[in-house]
Amino acid sequence: MLFPVPLVFLLSLANCLSLSPFAFRAQDTKPVPGNSPVLLCDSSSPQLLKLTHVDVSPNPPERGTNLTIAARGDLSKKVDEGAYVEVDVTYGYIKLLHQTYDLCEELPNVDMECPLNKDSYDLTKIVEIPNEVPPGTYTVIARAFTADDELITCLTGSVAFPPYGSKQLLKFLLQD
Repeated sequence: MLFPVPLVFLLSLANCLSLSPFAFRAQDTKPVPGNSPVLLCDSSSPQLLKLTHVDVSPNPPERGTNLTIAARGDLSKKVDEGAYVEVDVTYGYIKLLHQTYDLCEELPNVDMECPLNKDSYDLTKIVEIPNEVPPGTYTVIARAFTADDELITCLTGSVAFPPYGSKQLLKFLLQD
């Protein structure tokens, strides 16, 4: 099944923003402030975007619900056309996705557009989490770069969807 690029990008972002605090602890990560244990990866590398706050609700995400993401950050340099995001999604040890997206083509999906000027930004987005998400642990790494390959930001994290309970299984079986 193919997913539209905006859905994959937003689900990847949603997964990054809705993590278990113990899911992914590498030496070069640190949490982002807020009501979400978002992990900043490549934290020892200079990054153009400093996330100052991230909230997600519900946290952890639940199948068949809307996930609300609210983020705030400061961009230290203008980002122009040619910027891109590399997204890797794994399910356990299985790589589900390795894809590069044009950042400027994806920004309208979050009500923004290129160029992104040096400034502070607030973002609020609602993402639907489908009932069909299989149980298991999904790990996402998303690295954004400028056209000149400067690191904008790196976010990582894992989300675990539990096995279907009787309520979720019934809901899944009865849907169209």
